[in-house]
Amino acid sequence: MPRPLGGQVQTVLGAVAPDAIGVTLPHEHLLIDFKVMFAEPPAASDKGRAWEPVSLANLGWVRQNFNSNLDNLRLVDEQVAQDEILLFKMAGGHTVVDPTPRTLGRDPYALARIARATGLNLVMGAGYYVDASHPADMNRRTVDELAREMIADVTSGVGDSGVRSGLLGEIGTTYPWTENERKVLRAAVSAQRETGAPLMIHPGRHPDMPMQLAEFVRKEGGDLRRTIMCHICRTIADMRAVIDLAQTGLWLGKGVDDAGLRRLLVENPARAFAFA
Repeated sequence: MPRPLGGQVQTVLGAVAPDAIGVTLPHEHLLIDFKVMFAEPPAASDKGRAWEPVSLANLGWVRQNFNSNLDNLRLVDEQVAQDEILLFKMAGGHTVVDPTPRTLGRDPYALARIARATGLNLVMGAGYYVDASHPADMNRRTVDELAREMIADVTSGVGDSGVRSGLLGEIGTTYPWTENERKVLRAAVSAQRETGAPLMIHPGRHPDMPMQLAEFVRKEGGDLRRTIMCHICRTIADMRAVIDLAQTGLWLGKGVDDAGLRRLLVENPARAFAFA
């Protein structure tokens, strides 16, 4: 069975050296079907808006009701994804990390096609998002089964595609988090220990949740230096708490704008996505 290559970044087209990743989008969903979060608006006058395409005419309403418009929750046009991410490349970008989970429309074949067409490095995720998106049989799945599935995604590829994940995540949790979410994260930590792949976590919407998750990863034997905590900007408002979280060794995703804190966190931008 193929193994991750030490010090290299696993993309959908193969491993590349860390110094080749260049300017990187560390969390982007090129293709995703997020309809599991769709909530039809209760007001009769708004119900028609739930099924409209997003346009300038309804954009204000959609921004205020992001999960009440189905079109706003689905990025399923491969050509649009390719055209839009080419704008990133034209601006000097080199690498995109797409942590779309298995049950939200993860598409290894499409990501490989986009990578070939654009020349970008694309890193694909593995694992499961929040409880509401879990498969129907998640209650029966064991930690070992879930870990073996994630390990296979990283070491040999998703199913028969041969397209390998380079990231464990984004692993989803809510607040308070559920037993199945805890099980999935425990399996992801086990897969991290086995493969050396970086781990990305989506925390529940409570300021205490990221630190709880960091402590859980540490107790399970995970490597916090190879773990990314997403959505800090919408989760923690207190800068002291953000610094305390950073000092655990975690990488923080989204919303860290203070220049001094960035210097504290970023020693080597390639390190977050390189295998040990």
